[in-house]
Amino acid sequence: MEGYRMWLEPVGIALGIGLLIGLEREWAHKDVGLRTFALVALAGCLGWLIHPVAAFLLLGGAIAMVSLLNIRSLLVDRTLEMTTSVALLVTLLLGMVVAQGQGLVAAATAVLVTMLLAWKAELVRFTVGLSLEELRSIVLFGLLTVVIYPLLPEGLPGNWDPLGVVNLRGAWLVVVVLSGIGLVNYALLRLYGARGIHFTGLLGGLVNSTAAVGELARRCGGQGGGAEAVALEGMLLANVAMMARNGLILAIFAPAALGHGWLAVGGMVSVTGWLVFRAMRQGRGTAAPEIRLAFPFSLRQALLFGALYLVLRGAVVLAERWLGTGGFLVVAFLGGLVSSASTTAAVATLAGQGRIGIEMAGMGVVLASMASLLFHVPMAWLGGLRGQGLRTLARLSALTALVGLLGLAAERMLR
Repeated sequence: MEGYRMWLEPVGIALGIGLLIGLEREWAHKDVGLRTFALVALAGCLGWLIHPVAAFLLLGGAIAMVSLLNIRSLLVDRTLEMTTSVALLVTLLLGMVVAQGQGLVAAATAVLVTMLLAWKAELVRFTVGLSLEELRSIVLFGLLTVVIYPLLPEGLPGNWDPLGVVNLRGAWLVVVVLSGIGLVNYALLRLYGARGIHFTGLLGGLVNSTAAVGELARRCGGQGGGAEAVALEGMLLANVAMMARNGLILAIFAPAALGHGWLAVGGMVSVTGWLVFRAMRQGRGTAAPEIRLAFPFSLRQALLFGALYLVLRGAVVLAERWLGTGGFLVVAFLGGLVSSASTTAAVATLAGQGRIGIEMAGMGVVLASMASLLFHVPMAWLGGLRGQGLRTLARLSALTALVGLLGLAAERMLR
């Protein structure tokens, strides 16, 4: 019975992996579908359980069979099924990985494989829409992440940094993480931004909330009526996205600080979400404006962002040391006017290193987020939003900030 159970778990996981990948191929109307992929995954798993040599013989046979089938397809139909063929071989390998006791790794890989297969149209559309400059920026991002980052020193030599705030490798890690978040959200904006202003505001806010608000104001400001009303909803969703992004940054660099400031952030997000939901129920709609945010990564942007991060990091340390908690909070608020993401990263990394308290870090991130959403009001005015739309945005932003302050006060009273 014990031996039966030992075989049952890997066989079940391998079967699930094959069915998952095969389901997508069956849905795509491929000749090789659900049953074939399930059998191939089982073959890989059972082959390895019998003996590794048997598994590798199966792999060699599968490669030969796939090659012959593609040659036949090329001669008869003038087509190649390279993606399905490679997916079939990967499924066999995943079955072998499961048999080695790495079921979680194999299952996670199977999900990624299925995502790549299912999102073919989106990936092709995003790739075709890339400019040469954007493509080079992506390659540069990979170069600076994989090649340059490991070569950077932890700090400055000698006594050049008595406060210990300059950490070049840490600064570059922050640049890489935030640029990566921006790249992912930029891709989502390019793919789904045309589905409506609400998608545009939410996804644009994840890339650059200030730029998204300015672009929405520029595209819809002055049109009046429904266009400005729906643009206002998009701006509010950009605020929600900004706060969610800052929370993600805090979770990455100082997860322990998430327990502080949650009431304020939760209140601000809830109020903003309720305002958007109430406005959406009124049924106003308009076509989504085509907003074009700048590509979120370039060498110049990376260097400027890294420098800004180091400046804010130093300002936070000096303010906390010389002016106490009040000075720290003022710097966090002023930093949010410049860049809430950079300020959040500076505060979070200092908290993660124990340089400042996690409670202060949570409060600092809340204040930086509040400053950013208040700064969106003059940015909307510069973009062209006027009259009732601008006054409404100002009132709602002030209300959201007030809710944040009340949340901070409530947390202080509860502790």
